[in-house]
Amino acid sequence: MFENKVSIIIATYNRFADLKDCLSSIFNLKDKVHEVIVVDSNSSDKTPMLKEYFPIKYISIIERNRQRARNIGLSVACGDIVAFLDDDVIVHNSWLRRLLEPYLNESVGGVGGRVIPYGQNRRFYVKISTGVVGKVSKSGLVIGNFDLPLRNPIEVDSFIGCNMSFRRDLLLRVGGFDENFGGTGYRDDTDLCLRVKSLGYKLIFHPGAIVWHKFKGKNAGNNWFYWYARNHVYFYLKNLFPRFRTRFPLFFYRMFFPPRDYVLKSGIKIRVNPLLASYIFKGLYDGYQMWRQLLRTNELR
Repeated sequence: MFENKVSIIIATYNRFADLKDCLSSIFNLKDKVHEVIVVDSNSSDKTPMLKEYFPIKYISIIERNRQRARNIGLSVACGDIVAFLDDDVIVHNSWLRRLLEPYLNESVGGVGGRVIPYGQNRRFYVKISTGVVGKVSKSGLVIGNFDLPLRNPIEVDSFIGCNMSFRRDLLLRVGGFDENFGGTGYRDDTDLCLRVKSLGYKLIFHPGAIVWHKFKGKNAGNNWFYWYARNHVYFYLKNLFPRFRTRFPLFFYRMFFPPRDYVLKSGIKIRVNPLLASYIFKGLYDGYQMWRQLLRTNELR
């Protein structure tokens, strides 16, 4: 068993019942967790009561920003490994053991695991035409496929944010989560993964590190598409455009016409209305402006 300490960070808001189930599964793991940090964005339900029932480090903040919440959790974490879970997941009882196995190799900087819809068995997955997992293409397309029941761990480019971990010292070196990813936080996890990977460390997907996610699908309306466009444009310009400028036209094409497999995995239900285009174009513009602001900030350092 990996001997170093592990901190688990969970950002939450108004999900008392889901968080209670999540914490129950964590404290029923086969292996002892060093610390569990819950960062609550000022919930108005019974969430604060959970600190009376579980041995957690509970922090309440005003901000409704998941990246900010996770960074605050990171700032007080003392584990050598920091794991991030969503508040609506249930962990398998050997999740921690499997998550830590690849860290025996010093070249591994992060480990993520499988995500299965809640209520499904371990054999469940949405079958698509590729066996690729966590792949980031030069055009900005990100293939998740994180439910794939592989036999062995593999190296990947990215994890899914509801089930991922990293060496704490690497998270501090890259500055934690980029809080410029707003709203849904879309692509904040991939951005963090690429920055850790850029330090020369491997990211490993371990199919045995399983969580069940109470994901009920997304109704993609105007606000969702705004944040999708804004965050994805910012992610692409920040991480990929400087090195792969010739792929820029393909980036735009893939953004609006992703492969069928990508749509199948997403579980997104699109709601089209007359104002949708204006929200998308505003997201594109704001994402570009955020990137320009980042460049100006970096120039001043």
